[in-house]
Amino acid sequence: MKKLLVIVLLFITVESFSQRYRDFEVGPSISYAHTSLYLSQNVFDSGESDSFTNSGFEPNYAVGIYAIYYLLPKAGFGAELYWQRTSASDLIDNEHYNSLTFMPYVNFDPFNQIENVIFGAGIGASFIQNAPDYGNVLEEDIRVITIPAKLSVSYRVRNQFTFEISAQAEVLEVVKDQVRRNSILLGFKIPFNRVFGNYR
Repeated sequence: MKKLLVIVLLFITVESFSQRYRDFEVGPSISYAHTSLYLSQNVFDSGESDSFTNSGFEPNYAVGIYAIYYLLPKAGFGAELYWQRTSASDLIDNEHYNSLTFMPYVNFDPFNQIENVIFGAGIGASFIQNAPDYGNVLEEDIRVITIPAKLSVSYRVRNQFTFEISAQAEVLEVVKDQVRRNSILLGFKIPFNRVFGNYR
């Protein structure tokens, strides 16, 4: 009986917050990205097999859609689906990765000190559409699905836009124990349903 009472009270609390502040956003997202690879030197050349380095960053981009539900002004649950291009200075010619990533995430502000600033964290799945030619890599070590994680800081103007700075790295690498994709992104999100829905 006690457990049931706690559950009912929790439901009423969440429902009252939802009635007071209910924001659902959906729209496009676009990001300017600096991408690199953390890799073993023997993948693309004849370096030492136990020598790892972070390749130089190169400019790229990511485009997609996002949706988020805010229970509070600075607390929400969302998800993104975006296509991203990843290249690095260690890749020759025009070789690069293309991937489609689904990223569930949460936005929150535990400090509540700066107006409109929100912190975020997410982990998802990335589906590799295109990859460069590897050198000394076993076929069974090449992954077509990876697990990226993302940390972000956002500046949100309600019903208008969200500007986001984020860092993304693979938890499950694109090549087992040898190649990991990293990126720093500057993103812009526009909540189409609210911008064109006469919300204030």
